[in-house]
Amino acid sequence: MRRIVLVTILLAFAAPHARAESCEAEAAELRAHLELEACKAFRWNTLWAIAFGTAAVGQLGFALAEVSPTGGDFDRATEETLYVGATKATIGVLARVTMPLRITVPATSGDACAQVTILRAALAEAGRRERRSFWLTHLGGTALNLAGAGFLTARHGLTTGAVSFAISYPVGPASAYTQPRGSWKKWRAQRATWVVGMSGGDAGAQLWLGGAW
Repeated sequence: MRRIVLVTILLAFAAPHARAESCEAEAAELRAHLELEACKAFRWNTLWAIAFGTAAVGQLGFALAEVSPTGGDFDRATEETLYVGATKATIGVLARVTMPLRITVPATSGDACAQVTILRAALAEAGRRERRSFWLTHLGGTALNLAGAGFLTARHGLTTGAVSFAISYPVGPASAYTQPRGSWKKWRAQRATWVVGMSGGDAGAQLWLGGAW
């Protein structure tokens, strides 16, 4: 009986310590992840803003100098293609400057278990931001390129519009797929999942619900 009481007392003292260690480990892992994602997001915003800015200035420069970047004749179609490209690149710069992807890392506090709750919420917010930024970049870029191609097609024919779209379209997916998506993947993996099913037998049909979280 004394042994049972002693074991119970030891477990009672050990449980809070084990829980604190578990909280500290999870808090450290979540914080390291968010800090890394924040650095990646800053680098992605900066590099793509520079890339879009360079493309805008370059195409505008060719248009003003009346020089074809391919070395061919500089005609009206070439001029308007360059201006359309410069406009799209400028919109890309504005998107990175006015709607940058930002990952917030919460300030450190003394209670590790309380920090875990805060950091989990920060991970969820980071995941939502990365998901939103990915789809806005991907679909927004596609819509912008379609608009530019449509304008050039209406002005100079299908060939001019198709060539412009073929050259500029890959930029959108390239920007989207080089964006940090680690928090989105981690948050999605940790979200609750539910399964609904139906089964039947002699006694009748049954509807069941299962979940994992």
